[in-house]
Amino acid sequence: MDRASFRKLAAERIIILDGAFGTELQKRGMPAGVCPEQWVLEHPDSIVTLQKEYVAAGSNAVYTCTFGGNRIKLEEFGLADQTVEINRKLALLSREAVGQAGLVAGDLSITGQFVRPFGSLPFETVVDVYKEQVKGLLEGGVDFFAIETMTDLQEARAAVIAVKESCDLPILVTMTFDEDGRTLTGADPVTALITLQSLGADAVGCNCSTGPETMVKFIRQMKPYARAPLVAKPNAGLPKLIDGKTAFTMGPAEFGAQVGPLLEAGVNLIGGCCGTSPEYIKEIKKRVDG
Repeated sequence: MDRASFRKLAAERIIILDGAFGTELQKRGMPAGVCPEQWVLEHPDSIVTLQKEYVAAGSNAVYTCTFGGNRIKLEEFGLADQTVEINRKLALLSREAVGQAGLVAGDLSITGQFVRPFGSLPFETVVDVYKEQVKGLLEGGVDFFAIETMTDLQEARAAVIAVKESCDLPILVTMTFDEDGRTLTGADPVTALITLQSLGADAVGCNCSTGPETMVKFIRQMKPYARAPLVAKPNAGLPKLIDGKTAFTMGPAEFGAQVGPLLEAGVNLIGGCCGTSPEYIKEIKKRVDG
């Protein structure tokens, strides 16, 4: 998919993205403490089945299961030298799940370390780290890239540059803001939007951290300055600790009730993050169709 086609699609219809992977894979047997990318490759039916369920529920696009697929994250499990191959294989699994009719987004996310001046990683090093991951995802045949759950605008910039220097595919970027509307390193929604769309991102928005009600406020702040389509992928409410375990207590219907306000605020692409499932995507689909 080229950038013009992506923007035209987002202008003509609401694009429905997928829901959570982590919480859903845990339900399907993934234990705590493992490398999710490696576990999925060892249990490929887990991701193929889940993504087929998302498509059946209404998702127009699914993300590859490569959230932690960069060299720095994989190094924690002794898998850094397999970065390209892991990303290629996971992209191919997503293509198997959606076929040629569905869209596959190559998922890039945080390295877990900070870029200078907040940390010790040189900016150019981070660009190279993402380029390696992009290479594998391109070999796996992704349609566009989703840079998600970014907590530092510098790191998000590095990921965008890595994609742009590797290919001409569309780029979606979502930052993670706390309830006060700031990223971990202090950027606000408008600053993030203007920076990223000026750099060439084809869609910008937010995901994770908050529920849909809070995310509406961030989208409203962005809308007057947006030249790119806007994206929302909220959690199923704020996480709560129940019996020593993290839980998301907002049900599908309650989540779905917030879809209308998000669309009215200006969202062009919408899905779910932590705690959501195919049932939540069905609720989004119902509201979008309405």
